[in-house]
Amino acid sequence: MVKNLVLENISVGFKLPQGVFYAVDDVSLNLPGGNFTAIIGESGCGKSVLGQAILNILPSGVVKKGRVLYNGEQVEKILSAFGIIPQNPSESLNPVRKIGKQMQDILNVHNIADSDNSYKKQCLRLFGLQEAERVLAAYPHELSGGMLQRVLCAMAVSSKPEWILADEPTKGLDEQVGAVVRKNLLTIKQDLHLSMLIITHDIALAQEVCDDVLVMYAGQVLEHNADIWHKPLHPYTQGFLQALPKNGLQVIPGKAPVPGESFTGCKFAARCPYCTERCKEEKPAMQQVGDAEVRCFLYAEG
Repeated sequence: MVKNLVLENISVGFKLPQGVFYAVDDVSLNLPGGNFTAIIGESGCGKSVLGQAILNILPSGVVKKGRVLYNGEQVEKILSAFGIIPQNPSESLNPVRKIGKQMQDILNVHNIADSDNSYKKQCLRLFGLQEAERVLAAYPHELSGGMLQRVLCAMAVSSKPEWILADEPTKGLDEQVGAVVRKNLLTIKQDLHLSMLIITHDIALAQEVCDDVLVMYAGQVLEHNADIWHKPLHPYTQGFLQALPKNGLQVIPGKAPVPGESFTGCKFAARCPYCTERCKEEKPAMQQVGDAEVRCFLYAEG
């Protein structure tokens, strides 16, 4: 049975001298199970914080509001249904423990028996690591960057999750290793039929792998659209895509809000070419436009 991931009024705040700064601001979503969903947006828009909130792995001391439901249950009660592909192998893997030991740690947490390493080898070979025995016996520094990315994917699926969160899986990688990651994610999609939320700056990755896209700006989701590459709805989304190198680097004028800045209206109003007085004075709600959702008065009725 396909299980949806539901976010209800999620806000995440960090305490500053002038008050609480909300890096994620009242996000409500219904993410369909079986899809690969990308979250895109400028640096600092709240993408990674939202991912941490979903998995309940936020640092201590933050202010969190709202709840995340999976199949009707709060996520923190059923984290075994979730896997994660972290950003950087060098920061995610223990440099003084062999790959096999680190994979076994994951299996132990999920009570998966594998005394002969056959299951670990199966997971590694799924991502093209045919010399699985050698990989299991290796320390992280003995493997290439591309191989380590494959190892992280194998680790993520080894716990037999239903959903996977991939946090900037191609960040800092050259094009060759980035292509390996895209191939790995397509393997997960085509062979394992899992659901995935991919936080990324890599537009090529989102276009090639994902079924739908969330666009974030200043802590809010401004658009949720499966046809975003052909029919972007929100003015920010349109500007964001025009700023890509292939579209001529047409940068959006102005700057994103700074932490702690307060708003009475739309957070994008100061940079929006379609801004009206209403945009400055009222906060737009998400509007249903066909199969998409968008937070903009351009699509409001009345």
